[in-house]
Amino acid sequence: MVLGKVKSIHYLRGIAALMVVFYHLKATLNDVYAQKDLGDMLFNSGAFGVDLFFIISGFIICYSTERKESFMPLKYLLRRFFRIYPLLFVSLIVTYLFISNQGGFSFLLRSAIPLNTNYDAGSPFFGYNLLGPAWTLSYEIAFYALFLLSFVLSHRFRWLICSGLILLFVLGVQYYYTGGVTLLAYNSNNFATGTIWHAPLTFLSSPLFINFIYGLVAYKLILFIQSITLSDRIKRTLTLFSLFLFLISSLVILSVQVYGHGPLLWGAWCFALVVSALIFEMNNNLRDIKPLSFLGDVSYSLYLTHAILIEIFRKNPEVFTLFNNQKGFSQVIYLVILSLFLAYFVHHLIEKTFISVGKMLISKIGTKRNHTHKKTKLEGALSADQ
Repeated sequence: MVLGKVKSIHYLRGIAALMVVFYHLKATLNDVYAQKDLGDMLFNSGAFGVDLFFIISGFIICYSTERKESFMPLKYLLRRFFRIYPLLFVSLIVTYLFISNQGGFSFLLRSAIPLNTNYDAGSPFFGYNLLGPAWTLSYEIAFYALFLLSFVLSHRFRWLICSGLILLFVLGVQYYYTGGVTLLAYNSNNFATGTIWHAPLTFLSSPLFINFIYGLVAYKLILFIQSITLSDRIKRTLTLFSLFLFLISSLVILSVQVYGHGPLLWGAWCFALVVSALIFEMNNNLRDIKPLSFLGDVSYSLYLTHAILIEIFRKNPEVFTLFNNQKGFSQVIYLVILSLFLAYFVHHLIEKTFISVGKMLISKIGTKRNHTHKKTKLEGALSADQ
C-alpha cells in the first residue's frame, strides 16, 4: 500500500465527527415538533462515530508505521503528542475557565492526562471527562502506548502483538477476577478495588478496546487483498460487494437496528463500513470530494470543540439572540455551521501549528542521524587509509 492519504478513511473520519455533533444536538429537536422525540429519532445513532473513530485509529496507526525509521519510537511519540495534546490542553482550559471548574485544578490536570473521572462508574464511559468528548481520548492514548510497545518488540508483527495485548487485558483480566468474560462494552466491572491496580485493570479490561483490533485487522486484510492478482471481473464483483456492504451497514446503524458502543454492536458494523470503503477505493479511483475532505481535515478539532460551543450557547442564551431561545432545525443548522467555522480556525491556528512543530523536531532528529551516519562512514574511510 502506497503511503499517503487514504481518501475513504479520511472521509469516514470527517463523517464520524459530524455525526457526533448531531448526536449532541438531538435535544434541540426534542419537544419542538409534533413528533416529540424527533431529535432522538434522527440523531440518536450519531454516537456511533466514536466506534468508527477507534477503528480508523487502529487502521491509521498501523498504516502510518508501515515504513521503519531510525529513532522510530521517539518520532512516534512526538507525532502522537503534537497531534493530540496541544488542542486537548487548550480545549480543557477553555472548558475550565468558561463552562465548569467542578473538581478544581486537580480535576483539570487529571482530565489533561487524560484520565476518566471515575473508574467505579462502569464501562465504557467511566464517568466521562471534564470535557465531555475527551473520555474517548483515554482509550486512544492507552492504545497508542500498547502499539508503541508492540512495534518496539517486533515491527513486522506489531499489529498481531498489539491485538494480543488488548485481548490479554480485555479477556484475561475479566476471566482472572470473575471466571467469565463479557464482550459488552456496557458493564459494571470493577477489579482490584482498593489497590493502585484498580483503575488501570478496570479500564484496560473494557471490551471497547476491541474496536482498535478491528482497525488493525482491516489494515492487514486490505494488504492481503492487494497482494493478490485479481482479474477485472473479480475486481468488479468486489466493487459491487463493497457498495452493498457499505449501504447495508449504514442502514443498520442509522436506522438503529443496532444501538450502542462496543465490538458486538456499532463496532462490528463500523468495521464493515471501513472494510467496504477501503475495498471500493482499492479498486476504483476515488475522486476528491471537497466537503468530505474538509470534514476529514477538521475532524479532530470539530470533535473536541463543538461540545464547548454548544455548552456556551446553552449557558448564555442572551449572547446568541438570533433564535430568542427557540429550538428547532434552524438552531441545529446554526450551531453546526458555527461548530464548523470554529473547527476550521482551531485546526489552522492550533492543530496545524503544533503538528508543524512536531515535524520540525522530528526533522532535526533525522538530520542528527544523517550527520552521525556520514561521520561514521568518513571515520571508516580514514581508518582504511591508515
